Amino acid sequence: MRFLLISLGIIFGLHVLLYATTVRFAAISDPAIRRMLFWLLILLGLSFAPGAILMRTRPGIVSTIVYVAAAFWMGLFIYLLMASALSWVVFGLGKLTGLAPNMRVVFLGACIAAAGITVYGTLRAEYPSLKPVTVTLKDLPKTWRGETIVQLSDVHLGAIRGSEFLNRIVTKVNAVHPDLILITGDLFDGMGGRPLSDFIAPLNRLEAARGIFFVTGNHEGYLGLKAPLATLSQTKIHVLNNEIVDIDGLQIIGIPFPEHGRKNDVRGLLTDPDRYDPSKPSILMYHTPSDIETNHADRESQQTHTYWRPNTDMAFARSMGIDLQLSGHTHRGQFFPFTLLTRYIYKGFDYGLHRIGDFQIYITSGAGTWGPPMRVACPPEIPVITLN
Repeated sequence: MRFLLISLGIIFGLHVLLYATTVRFAAISDPAIRRMLFWLLILLGLSFAPGAILMRTRPGIVSTIVYVAAAFWMGLFIYLLMASALSWVVFGLGKLTGLAPNMRVVFLGACIAAAGITVYGTLRAEYPSLKPVTVTLKDLPKTWRGETIVQLSDVHLGAIRGSEFLNRIVTKVNAVHPDLILITGDLFDGMGGRPLSDFIAPLNRLEAARGIFFVTGNHEGYLGLKAPLATLSQTKIHVLNNEIVDIDGLQIIGIPFPEHGRKNDVRGLLTDPDRYDPSKPSILMYHTPSDIETNHADRESQQTHTYWRPNTDMAFARSMGIDLQLSGHTHRGQFFPFTLLTRYIYKGFDYGLHRIGDFQIYITSGAGTWGPPMRVACPPEIPVITLN
């Protein structure tokens, strides 16, 4: 609750700052227009939290419209803030140099640019691209050499990303004829927004010669695991819950996102010789690019470490001889400047292929979006991994 109140206070303050900047640089003098602008910005600024609550408690057309509009506004707002900051910089430089730039033109031009970037980012987010990735695994059986694995992550199907979006993804995936499809969590969005049954038919269109496997992310937990798992049970997708499957000599290990108050017994799983063979090549599916062994005593500690202080040394997976970990979760920040934040929080393990000794990890930026439905400086992707 304290975090929520602090966040709302910061958002409120930033909207007031945007209001003051707009009134000054746009030269708005009419009191009626000022009042209307002030309350409009306050309403928009405080709309995201109520929209999210409505989506969870009273899903429907009205709550969906409120939530989608609030999410889009939050993306635009970030860039309007950057436009405001740029305007103040120009204003300050003008004072220092004795020049007198037309601040109205500067501010309105910056705001138009912010709107253009937002529209571009919104359109870009609609069309994930195939991302070719080549990974070399030691002792890879001949039957797997040159074969392809498609990784799907962070699709966030729900109020904003619907069945049309999913159908576009399915068409792209099927076009490469993958041998395996691995879905590394957040297939569904935690806000909900539409019946999960809408996604059964598109998901059943996915085709992979050697199977489709799934592990949960944090958003399946937010929805409540019962509904997502019941939906997936009506598809060809196999849910891995602390399980290992051996497919022609390649071990696929599925560790779900840790539920609050519960601990995954990954040590017991990976030290059991009847279930795991470290001499065979292995691919670990885990939603977050962090260590799979967690020891947090309470929900608050788990949340803090998951989102703000993740353990990115992957020590336990490396010690167990895992060859490749596939993760998502970070969205690579989704849009600038948050791309810088995720890089800092995850110590560089927020995107791409990384190697630590014999261990490798690929972190995808994901196919969908959460919150603002936009992608700027980190396009949505569908990794197509070729094994060597």
